[in-house]
Formats: sequence, structure tokens, C-alpha cells
Amino acid sequence: MSRFSIRTLYLSCMAIFTVGTILAGFAPTFSILLIARAIQAIGASIIMPLLMNILFKAFPEEKRGKAMGLFGLVLIFAPAIGPTFAGLILEVAEWNVIFHIIWPISLIVLIVSYMKIEKDPKPTGGPFDLLSVILSAIGFGTLIYGFSNAGSRGWDDVVVLTCLAIGVVGLVLFIVRQTKLEHPMLNFGIFLNKQFTISIIVFCTVVFAMYSVMITVPIYLQTVRGLSPLTSGLLMMPGSILMGLLMPINGKLYDRFGVKPLLLIGSPLIIIASIMFSNLTITTSYAFVCIAYIIRLVGVGIVQVPMQTNAMNSLTEKEITHGSAMVNTLQQLVGAISTSLIITMISTRSSTHGEELAAVALKNGQTLTDSLKASITNEAMILGNNDAFIVTIFVAVIGLVVGLFIKNRKGLGKAGHH
Repeated sequence: MSRFSIRTLYLSCMAIFTVGTILAGFAPTFSILLIARAIQAIGASIIMPLLMNILFKAFPEEKRGKAMGLFGLVLIFAPAIGPTFAGLILEVAEWNVIFHIIWPISLIVLIVSYMKIEKDPKPTGGPFDLLSVILSAIGFGTLIYGFSNAGSRGWDDVVVLTCLAIGVVGLVLFIVRQTKLEHPMLNFGIFLNKQFTISIIVFCTVVFAMYSVMITVPIYLQTVRGLSPLTSGLLMMPGSILMGLLMPINGKLYDRFGVKPLLLIGSPLIIIASIMFSNLTITTSYAFVCIAYIIRLVGVGIVQVPMQTNAMNSLTEKEITHGSAMVNTLQQLVGAISTSLIITMISTRSSTHGEELAAVALKNGQTLTDSLKASITNEAMILGNNDAFIVTIFVAVIGLVVGLFIKNRKGLGKAGHH
């Protein structure tokens, strides 16, 4: 963003995403599909921080909450309807139809953007540092890959440990490199800003809360209760849609009252829902699960985008590009970490509970028939899921406590620029 114009970057990333989507739609093998998805990701990875950067430069501070709320609505609404939409398509058509629906839309957006987006001056950024790019790719890439595979492979797996080790070393070298450059690729000095750092810590706990519930609830509904992916998606959809629809309102509330009142409302909702989810049984009503999911995601929505906006607002104009890149990178990293931690926790705790339940059954003189084993497995899975939610309670409490140290900026929307 410090080297290329907004128009060039946007058109480039949309073109890359469109090419990836078309390739995915016509992919003859899984390998080609995987490559196509990687190409899509390259385009998408530029769009997110670019859009956030545009919003923060286009809107004054007293209107950024509302703008980020609309941004959050888009980010949340698509993933909310995506699984259900995909499930409906897979009921009646082949998987590649999903991509054939998306790429024409993407192509239209690209053409309209080419005609409508005005040319803007090319920024005069610093020199391109290839070593920083390589260290960044190695550090963040292997770290995310390692965490993403820890849930399925296990934390003692050679590949996982190797990737995590390489990732840590690469990241340390990358950070050291940035501190020595006159024009760093990613300015880690923004973490010296106390308000930015506190806001980012709370933001990460909320991202953890969002990703963890999106993993554990489907496992409970599909694996334990036997619902189809489509049915479980429909059960979870109201929470996701409500979270998305409330995003613009949360943004306006941030502009008016600052972030702390929203934190004091949203975080307790996350904690309450976590407590509800930590007490699931084999007979828990689907209405209970749906309501708990709604409470959880509404709480996440109240805190997430306002906290993200608060973090960015604490930065100077020159630091915003670095801040938006940092926020998006951390969101991916925390997503990978939370996913692997939750899956690992469910797996290990379910195994422990299964052994305990089997031992109790044998002690009571019961024979471990296939039906009893299946019953024990389901019960153990529920208990493992519940244990995972106890962890999310602690994470949410940490986020709430840390957030109390934020200096609130009240009434920006009413009083104007502070």
C-alpha cells in the first residue's frame, strides 16, 4: 500500500481472485483445485487490509465506527450464509457449481471497478526489501500451517513441531529485520502504543471466541446429535445473520459512546453463552443451542469491530497501513491457533472421558457392547466439547479484564473530532 496506488492494487487483487475462482470452477483434479484456492487467497489477502485502509483514510475518526460496522456486516454476512448456501447447492448440483456462481459476479465487479475507480497518485514508498518478504512468508506461513495441523496431527507430530519452530525463528528474524530498516515492510513499533496493544489483545480474545464456537457447535450438532451439515448450518444461521445485521449499529454506538461500554455489554454476553455451551447434554434442546449461539455471536459482534476500530484510531495516519496489515495477519494467526487448540482439547478430553466412562461401566458389571460403546463415545464427545468451552470462558474473562485498561473516547459522533 505504500508502493502502489489504490486503483492498481484493487484491480490486481480482484483480477487474481477472479482467475483463481474460474480455475477452481473448471478444476479437473484436487491438486488443481488446491492451487486455484491458493490463487483466490492471494487476491483476498490484499483486499481485506486494503479496504480497511481505504475506510480509515476516507472517513474522519468520528465516523469510522459506522464505516467499519458496514465493513463488518459484509465480512460476517457472507460466511453466515455461505455454508447454508453451499449446502443447498450440494443437495441439487455438483461442487464446482459454487465457483461457477461466484466467478461471473467477481468478473462483473472487476469490469465495473476498472471503469469507475478513478486514478489516484502512486505513493512514494521505501525500497522493496526482498529479504523481509521471504522472512514474512516463512515466519507467518509455517506458523499458521503448524497450528492448523496441530489439531489433526497432534502437538507431538514432527511436521507440526518443525513448522512451529521454523515459524518462530522466521518471525523473530523478520521482526529484528524490520527494526533495522528505515522503511520497514511491517512496523512492529506500533505495539509501543499502549492503547493499540490493549485493543489488539482484546480483539484477539474475541476472534478466539468467534472461531471456537464455529468449530465446537458443528461438532456437537453433527457428530453427536447426528444432524446433517445443512440442518446444523440452518440452526446456526440466525446467530450469524443477527451478528452481521447489528454490526452497523455497533459501529454507530462506538462513534457515540466509545468502546468501553460496548466491551462491558459484549464480553459478559460471550461469557454467559460460554457457560451455557459448557453444560450441553445429549438431550439439550435445539432451541437452547440456537439461543446460546445467538447470544455468543451477538456478544462477539458488539466487541469485535469496535475494538478493531479503536485499535486503528489510536494510530497516526502513517501507521494505519501497518495497523490494518497487522490486524488482518493476527486475525488469521489467532484463527489458526484457536482452531487447533480447540480441536486438540476436544480430542484429548473426549479420550480421557471415554476411558473414565468405560471404566465406570465395567466396574458396574456392564458389558461393553457396540451400542454401549457408541453411547460412551457420544457422552465423552459432549464432555470434551464442554471442557473446551470452559477454556473459552477464561479467554473471554481475560479479554474483559484487559479491556478495562482502555482509555475510552466518548461521544466522537456527537462532539466531533476529539
